[in-house]
Amino acid sequence: MSTRELRDLLEAAAGQPPHRISAAAVRRRAARRRMTGYVFAAAAAVLLAGAGIAVASRTGIPGPASGPRPPAGAPRYYVQQAFTPAPPARTVVRATATGAVTAAVRCPWGQAQPASGQIAAASHQTFFMVCQRVVRNGRRLVLTGSRIYSFRLSGAGRPRGYILVRGGALNGLNASGLAAAANGTEIAVTAQPVTAAQDSPLTPSIIVISTRTGARAVWPGRPAVPGKMSYTPGSLSLTADGRELMYIAYPRCIRGRCTPTGNGQEIRALRPAAQGGQQGSSQLVARQAALARLPSSYLDGAIVSPTGASVNVVLVNSPGQGPTSVSVVRISAATGRPARLLYRVVTGNGFSFQFFSSDPSGRYLMLDTGPSSAAVNGLIYHRKLIRLTPAAGGNVSYETW
Repeated sequence: MSTRELRDLLEAAAGQPPHRISAAAVRRRAARRRMTGYVFAAAAAVLLAGAGIAVASRTGIPGPASGPRPPAGAPRYYVQQAFTPAPPARTVVRATATGAVTAAVRCPWGQAQPASGQIAAASHQTFFMVCQRVVRNGRRLVLTGSRIYSFRLSGAGRPRGYILVRGGALNGLNASGLAAAANGTEIAVTAQPVTAAQDSPLTPSIIVISTRTGARAVWPGRPAVPGKMSYTPGSLSLTADGRELMYIAYPRCIRGRCTPTGNGQEIRALRPAAQGGQQGSSQLVARQAALARLPSSYLDGAIVSPTGASVNVVLVNSPGQGPTSVSVVRISAATGRPARLLYRVVTGNGFSFQFFSSDPSGRYLMLDTGPSSAAVNGLIYHRKLIRLTPAAGGNVSYETW
């Protein structure tokens, strides 16, 4: 399978970071989804419409990115991945206050590199990361397996103690979508064999790993039937205690056309996450149809709150008439309805989106978005985007703290 990680490497080598999309392209993609029901799990975005627009009208529209420094309570350091002229992506630690690079992050596994976007933060500046071994076979880059390591940052912002997580040796698997509980006791990934083709009828499994014992709880993917809708999991996040896992279920069609479900993408929950079972037994939290107008929308990312009471969702509004806008909306996990607008920016004709992440407390949300040629890397604070380093976000692929 052409994995997200390998695709990121190849796109970085070609000097073309993803997620720079015109409004017309968004509408074309939406029209294509109406016919096929297919959703790209690695590069989705969402519309703020219907009930979401009502929230925006009540709270007002925040301004563009702001210049003040990050608040004093924000974590001292963050881990950043940036596109480079040739793979792999550059992974470093930066000081929040100054933006200075304090150290590089490496994989202790030979011939392995940190997977793009697969780093998750736990409390006390502890991080988990997926390392993937990619070898060259002639002109091709071939993924052979994944391992999950943990490390902590020193007071000076330097990684120390790279440790292979118990149960984190995932030989022959493409692991992605890494999430971590704030207390560090549970982590979760989506995974499927590295040999799986892009149109494989088997959807990825979700694996929840106890970092204390190495025990794995597996939520296997269900086989997709050609011509019928199935769901692919993505955008995993865990509550602070690791008991609950939320994810976006992306409708997917294998070979041929499928009849759309009418609900679009869904935010679903696995409770308790460490129990294991079938993805089909997950609980519905919110439907795309209740958040956005389906003809031209798709969910891009979702992060559950530490308690599980709410979910923060990135929404992109690209109407047939008028400018595109990107919003972050907090929805109630109990009702699945919008509760609060956290940030909104008008991007004009199209938009750029790179990532959406949070610190373990859920208070400090990172977002990289903006006009297609002028994305901004920042921290959401009082409905403004406080710039982080580098402020120009076009070459930043991922950050977390």
